[in-house]
Amino acid sequence: MDYDISALKVLFKKIFPPKKCIFTVDTTGNGNADSLLIRAFNVVMAIEIPPEIELGGFSSKDFNLKRFDLKEYGKLYIDENPVTIAENEYNVETIKNHFMIYHKGKSFTIDDLLAGNLAGRIIALGDTINILIKIKSEGIKKFTKGKHKLIFQSGLIPKLEFDFELDDDNLNIEFHPEEL
Repeated sequence: MDYDISALKVLFKKIFPPKKCIFTVDTTGNGNADSLLIRAFNVVMAIEIPPEIELGGFSSKDFNLKRFDLKEYGKLYIDENPVTIAENEYNVETIKNHFMIYHKGKSFTIDDLLAGNLAGRIIALGDTINILIKIKSEGIKKFTKGKHKLIFQSGLIPKLEFDFELDDDNLNIEFHPEEL
């Protein structure tokens, strides 16, 4: 079912400003980008993280990462090209270790999020949430200079898409988690 989400698109541009929301970063110090940093700005109001996260048909209370099938939740596209994870490459521990969430200099894992360890944390107006995703070298090469579009399609929520732009200011940046 399609919804008119034109107002949501405007809000997404504020939360994910095209030139300030996506970065390729070097977390090892070897001079080569190995991760994607997605930055979201809280432009709405202060938000308190609840003990359980519920969105559409998703609930962190009932979520079992060991039975997680990414295909059940939606599809991700970059510039109309699907981003897929081959089933033979899918490993729960590997996926868990490839995602970190940063808020005010503190890092959290997926396990922290699912366990409710972020419950009660306040995301103040103006704060940023940063998500670091380790990506294989062949995947990081898809993030080139220029304008791009990230699309998420799911039966749980309306289709989400936002534009981002990569240039010398957000490509292959040295990663400093203490600054997040």
